[in-house]
Amino acid sequence: MQPFAGIRVLDVTRVLAGPFCGYQLALLGAEVIKVEPPGRGETIRWRATGDPELGRQGMSLGFLTQSANKRFVTLDLDKPGARDVFLRLAATCDVVVENLRTGSMEKRGLGYEAVRAVKPDVVWCAISAYGRNGPKQQHPAYDSVIQGWSGMMSITGTKESAPLKAGPPIIDYATGLAAAYAVSAALFQRSRTGEGQYIDLSMLDTNLALMSSVVTQYVNTGTPPQPAGNDASSRAPSSTTFETKEGLLAIATNEEHQVVGLLRHLGLAALVDDPRFAPGEARRQHTAELRAAIQEKLRAQTALQWEAELNAKGVPAGRVRTIPETMAEAQVAARGFMHTIPAAETGIGKDVQVPLAPFRFAHDGPAVRSAPKGVGADNDAVLGELGYSPDEIAGLRSAAVI
Repeated sequence: MQPFAGIRVLDVTRVLAGPFCGYQLALLGAEVIKVEPPGRGETIRWRATGDPELGRQGMSLGFLTQSANKRFVTLDLDKPGARDVFLRLAATCDVVVENLRTGSMEKRGLGYEAVRAVKPDVVWCAISAYGRNGPKQQHPAYDSVIQGWSGMMSITGTKESAPLKAGPPIIDYATGLAAAYAVSAALFQRSRTGEGQYIDLSMLDTNLALMSSVVTQYVNTGTPPQPAGNDASSRAPSSTTFETKEGLLAIATNEEHQVVGLLRHLGLAALVDDPRFAPGEARRQHTAELRAAIQEKLRAQTALQWEAELNAKGVPAGRVRTIPETMAEAQVAARGFMHTIPAAETGIGKDVQVPLAPFRFAHDGPAVRSAPKGVGADNDAVLGELGYSPDEIAGLRSAAVI
């Protein structure tokens, strides 16, 4: 049995962070019911990025990434008839995840207190840009805005190139993971106390958590962090990227035995006992000289050759790869991170690969059970389960409530 089998989640989220939370729970067995506006559904369905044809079908790659295992219903939360449907549905759910702007659900009479009145032990996860209190609680944002506002962009790149945004929307996906973790903790707490929980989770706080060592260093020293290019966060003198005969090589020697192993394998054993490169401040003061000596030796072979040799010696190293190169690696295939949904199930005439969770269980772990669906695909089934008759469902449809 999967961990969340029997748990029902009402997913009232949009774009990436919120839907990704629901997807993580669904991968672990939760029944996730996704609420979208009637008609075209959520806007992310229609994005053209990567594959315009899928976007035209309302099955964009961004949507497919986080929509397997979900049931899809439509509901116009601004229509008078929607409140009864929403609360009747929420009363059957263990968890509600929403990422609308602060106060939006409450204005509609569909907030935490309204749901708690019909489901006292509900776990409510409110995802927002900056949190549900403070001077910016009403401000909207997306991943790139939070990367900039949080200071993350200011330390990404080099002194010459910063500020730079990280390539992928890492704050969105990190927020989704954090939300799934918070919901998991709240459900475990409920299993012990019988009480529900209100979770206030922000993209800003998530990003600060991702930068924990950086912000801790700053608030305790008052020294602003600076962009460090490809240097490791440890700032160890020999931990950076180096040019080779072919390709870039990332090396991280954060432990002394790794530094010694690197130097000896490169034929630089004499530097181990050189007082200029003694562990600690002396080595930091002569970083440029140490790196120049390492760089000269590394030009003799390709990055792939050095990767194999250095890792065999216990020195962490890897050729800097492109995404296509990484996804073609046997290690990625061995981990089974991507799951293929066959064309017969996708309904779009082609196989689709979607990501699983970043961990594996010995049994009953993350799994895709059903393909992403079209807008409102489960309206009749879900509403029927709530006790609505076919005529009532037809009335809701004609009134554009669903």
